[in-house]
Amino acid sequence: MKDSKLFLAILFIAGNAIGAGVLGLPLVLGNAGFAASVFACLALYVLALGAGQMFAGLFCDRHQRDLPTFFFQELGKKGFGVFSVAFFSLFFCLLVAYWCGIRSVFGVFGKSLWPLFFAVLVTIFLQLRGTAFLSKIASWFTIGLIVTFFGLVFLTFFHEGGDLFASCDGWVANRALPILFCSYGFQGAIPIVCRQLDFNRTRINRAIFYGTLLPLLFNVLVLFISFRALTSDELLKGAAEGVPVFLLFREKFSSSFFAIFGQWFSFFAIGSSLLGVTATLGGALRDVFHRHAWYEKVEAVFVVVIPVVVAVCCARIFIAALEVAGGICLNLIAGILPSLVAVRRRRGGVLPWFFLTAFLYIFSVEALNITRLVLGG
Repeated sequence: MKDSKLFLAILFIAGNAIGAGVLGLPLVLGNAGFAASVFACLALYVLALGAGQMFAGLFCDRHQRDLPTFFFQELGKKGFGVFSVAFFSLFFCLLVAYWCGIRSVFGVFGKSLWPLFFAVLVTIFLQLRGTAFLSKIASWFTIGLIVTFFGLVFLTFFHEGGDLFASCDGWVANRALPILFCSYGFQGAIPIVCRQLDFNRTRINRAIFYGTLLPLLFNVLVLFISFRALTSDELLKGAAEGVPVFLLFREKFSSSFFAIFGQWFSFFAIGSSLLGVTATLGGALRDVFHRHAWYEKVEAVFVVVIPVVVAVCCARIFIAALEVAGGICLNLIAGILPSLVAVRRRRGGVLPWFFLTAFLYIFSVEALNITRLVLGG
């Protein structure tokens, strides 16, 4: 029983991290080159792993109910206010990005919105069953994700169309740090994992370690597949159109197994993260509104309906939503604020200061990215 809980926790962490973020990585790294992109993936993996285990340790110390309670008790009203704005902005951006991705996946059926409408109804049904049930479904989606992904890896060797070792601008990888961090965005699942594993620090750290190894492997292999199959111009075109990377295969490789596996992987990757984020948001909102009976009647509006409407109205917002989610919102919740808590508790020596500096740097990178976007650069 304990082993099955640990296995599900590992899959849940991996499923939260592997999603629209990993499908957007090659698009923003199109001009960075394969070697520089892999190096950036490794650096962000180490940062996300260390900060995530530190965050889980802080959360376990006092067995808090969920993230809102944690930050209110640790950082007071001001810290809770910053967390609240960042938290709801994060899930709004992520859910909008995921629903944009789902809509692109269903584009294979034409321009009809009926498949998307059906997906909305299914998501609402699953969400009403509770966060525990939703997290289990997300874990099983992760298995489908793994199977289709390694099918893609195998088929890649028969579909070469890019230049894996083309010399490109490695500095582009620096600008991609926000979306790289988003591709390791499992930290919102920490409360669920801590409760699932009975606040056992050893097992939680083990779940985080193995759960984040999968995203690292996937990130590197996704870059390998993308740079081998697509040119930098094709990747940049996908970024401009807001299309998850593997859906670009449909245009280039027609209806081959390569394109079909790409579509199914995109579906499982986005679906697992969509369900995981919905479960995490549902749990946190119940922590805030658990005394109000009216909340259960309108929860689906907050976590499903509004993000879908925005995704339908702004179909090309995929990359921008992921960058803001990773560089600003997730950065505050999973990086800057937990590092401040660790500094206040005087835990970990200089490590919290190192994490704080690194996350402030990523924040500044995204601030510059937004400035360039506003100025049209």
